[in-house]
Amino acid sequence: MISFNRQTILTTHCSRAQRLSLLSAGAMACILFNSCSDGRWDVPESALQPEDASRTLDVRKIIAELPENAEEAFATWTATTGAFGPFYTEDILRIGAADSSKTVEKLKQFRIHPDVSPIELAIESTSGSASNLAQNGRQLCLGFDRFHHLLPNEITTRIAWMNSGFNFAVYPTSTHLGIGLEWFLGPEHPVVQSLPPSMFPQYMRAKMKPDRVPATALRGWLLVHFSERFYDSSQCVNELLYWGKMMFLLQKCLPNTSLSNLLDWSEEDLQWAQKNERSIWLELQPQDMLFNSNRLEFGRWFDEAPFTRIGGIPQEGPDRLGAWLGLRMVSDFMDENPEWTMSDLINLQDPLPIIKSYRPA
Repeated sequence: MISFNRQTILTTHCSRAQRLSLLSAGAMACILFNSCSDGRWDVPESALQPEDASRTLDVRKIIAELPENAEEAFATWTATTGAFGPFYTEDILRIGAADSSKTVEKLKQFRIHPDVSPIELAIESTSGSASNLAQNGRQLCLGFDRFHHLLPNEITTRIAWMNSGFNFAVYPTSTHLGIGLEWFLGPEHPVVQSLPPSMFPQYMRAKMKPDRVPATALRGWLLVHFSERFYDSSQCVNELLYWGKMMFLLQKCLPNTSLSNLLDWSEEDLQWAQKNERSIWLELQPQDMLFNSNRLEFGRWFDEAPFTRIGGIPQEGPDRLGAWLGLRMVSDFMDENPEWTMSDLINLQDPLPIIKSYRPA
């Protein structure tokens, strides 16, 4: 078991840079300037679109307002949900074929089913309330605006609020970002407390907070959006790079969201990781770990779990420490390369420059 330091707390990346005694004064000044005053990620107000209801799709509302007539209901559903409708009925709920009017009738029954109606009521008073939908929807839309400004050649998407029946918290497609509102009712909500622990353990329920919607949804969308082009699970170091790039981009898209929220951690989790950063790196840096090609083994650095179940990492640490170290590495690399754009970073597929730039606190 390695020794984990529980005394020194470094709360920001700037303070970490200030403590790098091996850097020259000139290099340190350059890094501090780039880290704390880096204008590359500033997005002008003109790039942020005004509020627009057409950027969101309220699937729950559409179902609630479907006409009684089956043919009219089917026509309404098809016209209003567009490309997302088939995903919702066939993949998310799996209640029937998208081209069948009987499936739309099943949607009506789903909404009022005795097992579902309490969830619907819970959504209405928490994550799906008008105020929460407006606030979280606006944050996500602004996040996509910043994304489009930083990567203008990339497509964005439309937000789809839904009740997934506890099947998917986030469901990205090429045209929509489906968000299962029932996954964000609040850890103490009776509906959440009634979920079977075998399927929804405590660590999972603890993250079901309404204010986690923007970060969780956008993080999930980014990870899927770039996966076909850049996700490489052949070695641990490649996945480290991918998560680092996605988390760095997420941070720039949601600049007013706390780092702990972006990581789906508590503030205490983040402080623990910051205090123990060097010890965590000592667990990850050996060649047989960093270049491990067994996803079942190194995946523990990145998978959701009660904690990061690998090596000598103690149980009091948070999960997905690999995602956080990836972000730290990418942040150090981008500080040292002020001429790099977001597009340059996203297209980088060689992890070695990132590793070489990293200076654990």
